[in-house]
Amino acid sequence: MQNQLPYYLSREGNTTNRWSRVEGTIFIVEDNPVISDLISWRLTELGFTVIGSAEEPQTAIEKLGQFTKEERPKLVLMDINLPGEKDGIMTAEEIQKKFFIPIVYISSVMDDPTIERAKLTKPRGFIVKPFTDNQLKATVEMALQK
Repeated sequence: MQNQLPYYLSREGNTTNRWSRVEGTIFIVEDNPVISDLISWRLTELGFTVIGSAEEPQTAIEKLGQFTKEERPKLVLMDINLPGEKDGIMTAEEIQKKFFIPIVYISSVMDDPTIERAKLTKPRGFIVKPFTDNQLKATVEMALQK
């Protein structure tokens, strides 16, 4: 039997950077470094520019604060389940208030109370793990176009 990648890791027949590039930089907040690297790699392969990442809420706030207004990312991909006192939704609220950067949530959490809390922050999208390249690309492109 041939060893195949799970569908969410597959390239779905796409070649590197075959889609048109959308202007805008992305920052990733994800506590699992393997998943963060996977998201960064996939985004880069899809033609997007990832300018940083963080594994914890406070680190994300600190790193985003180091960018000048002109250098700030145009979008933050935010995991909801993060370690510490703040989850991704609380962190997203703080990022939006301090830096005015839109959020796309990326999470395996899909319970109604969490979704309702996330909706209150007016995210630009929600990607459910596991995800495909097409889901990632479409959501990020649409979020960057708004």
